[in-house]
Amino acid sequence: MIMGPENKLNSEIVTKLGPIELEIWRQALAFQDKRQDLGHAATVTLWAIKLLETENADRGIVVPAAILHDIGWCQISEEERMATVRRALSKDEELRVRLKHQEKGVRMALAILQKVDYDPKFITDIVEIISQHDTRVGFISEEDSVMRDADKLWRYTREGIEVDARLRGVSVDVCLQELTAKIERYFNTKTAANIARKELKMRALEQAK
Repeated sequence: MIMGPENKLNSEIVTKLGPIELEIWRQALAFQDKRQDLGHAATVTLWAIKLLETENADRGIVVPAAILHDIGWCQISEEERMATVRRALSKDEELRVRLKHQEKGVRMALAILQKVDYDPKFITDIVEIISQHDTRVGFISEEDSVMRDADKLWRYTREGIEVDARLRGVSVDVCLQELTAKIERYFNTKTAANIARKELKMRALEQAK
């Protein structure tokens, strides 16, 4: 049987997670990828693990935050979820919806972390990152920086760009131009920025074929 991209990602992530991380993943799986972005949660988590190789951040905070950061979208209406992807809302409405998904996500993440008996010393930091991962200006910790940079790297993957182009009704070339224009100011870590540049080069080669 040929596996789709999301199944390959899920298979890969199982090999990268420790036992308690894997239990968090399993508890969250039904709530993931609710904006027609299959593979998003796995991709972000894998990028977070990659960034931890070079960044001074605590895996005990970063990985659960990456796994759980977007589960709140499952509590938001389909209309509102997709309106954020299509950039069809005013700034105020966009902020309202994103704040709501963060608030819902905190509650769900807290419930999952408590259910798996996760170390309490990490939980406050994890839910604080989730609480403003889309709306916070600046970064409150190395862990916040790594998780949010991993989230942004999704947009530079082939799958992320294809989802964005399809749902917004624009070309892949337009997406690539936008991503290229903002790369210098978009990431907090140099590692993530360098990864993004490499991803853009690969996307350009793919487009040239």
